Amino acid sequence: MLETWLLEIAKSLGKFVLNPLFPLSLLFAILVGYFRVKRERSDFHTRLLDGYNDLRVLLSYGLVLGLAFSIVTLGLGLTVPVISLVVIGAVTILFALTGRFQLLSAGITVGFSYLLLWAWDFSGLDIPYIPELENGNLLGFLPLLAGLLLMIEGILIRLSGWKGTSPKWIKSPRGMKVGALQSKKLWLVPMILFVPEGSLPPIFDWWPVVSLGNTDLALVCVPFLLGFSLLVRSALPAIVVRPVGANVFWFGAFITTVAAAGYWVTEASIAAGALALLARIWMAVSTSKKEAEKPYYFKRQPAGLMILGIIPGSPAETLSLRVGEIILKVNGNEISNEREFYEALQKNGAYCKLEVIGTNAENRFTQGALYEGDHHELGLLFTYQDERWETDQVS
Repeated sequence: MLETWLLEIAKSLGKFVLNPLFPLSLLFAILVGYFRVKRERSDFHTRLLDGYNDLRVLLSYGLVLGLAFSIVTLGLGLTVPVISLVVIGAVTILFALTGRFQLLSAGITVGFSYLLLWAWDFSGLDIPYIPELENGNLLGFLPLLAGLLLMIEGILIRLSGWKGTSPKWIKSPRGMKVGALQSKKLWLVPMILFVPEGSLPPIFDWWPVVSLGNTDLALVCVPFLLGFSLLVRSALPAIVVRPVGANVFWFGAFITTVAAAGYWVTEASIAAGALALLARIWMAVSTSKKEAEKPYYFKRQPAGLMILGIIPGSPAETLSLRVGEIILKVNGNEISNEREFYEALQKNGAYCKLEVIGTNAENRFTQGALYEGDHHELGLLFTYQDERWETDQVS
């Protein structure tokens, strides 16, 4: 029996790589990086992170969390129809093509697919070239899957949704140019599930736990593409994004609990699927709306220059500077714009001493040597100092 299981696991990993969503996810991540770098170069004449950073994010925490949560799906024997996985993949690809990664939440992609399949099963329609639903009762387990993926999504947002944000210029309602940080993430999450077609022997007499009397199972490792997007403008990214991740996680735990009740009460599964879709859309819209209504954080300062972005590997990192800090003095000279900053910096080309207001609102000093070949601007991007929007400087 052990050899059978090991062989089935190996086959499932092969199915993961062969799934069309896997290469398409790689392509989406590369395109996101390409357009991000293009916009950064247009706005700031430089880029912060290289174009492959989004690909590295895609293949990071999501892989580990997906396999970790698969222990739960394996232990439960969570079984879903093959057609449901096909529909979820197709819906994910369509939503990804819109470029609105808020739609790639598991609550939206899986919830929408579940309601679509449930309506099809309920109507009894015969659609040409599409196989009949193998076991309509197994559809009730999709909201449970949505809940587990929402929990993973929440962890991913809290862990890395606020990291590696991209600075950009936006226009305020008063026509002022202000800074913002764009968080746009894609994560690939592999989940090991069962489909009702195969010859895997049961591990125990009571297993699988959530299968509806069908023990002829086969393993599949399915790639799920999760996305997140939020324009941060009211505070530092960690302050804004991490609570969003916590809310999504606990929402996923709630959906999982309601969906589990669907094993006994069918209506609970339908309610969980509809709630996962509608409530997650409401969460995304309300979060963006609340953020847009708050006062701008990255704006012109009465004194000094606020840091909007830091180029990785630049002297600014060595000096322990952080996004959101305000540089008041350079080599003892007060500054109020970028020209004064560079002039003060050039007065001592081998060394610099900065007086900074930290993100905790306390003054501190940082200093260090500058070497030949270092970034001549320390690798800093500042908030805009002119009041009005200048269309010839920003695309």
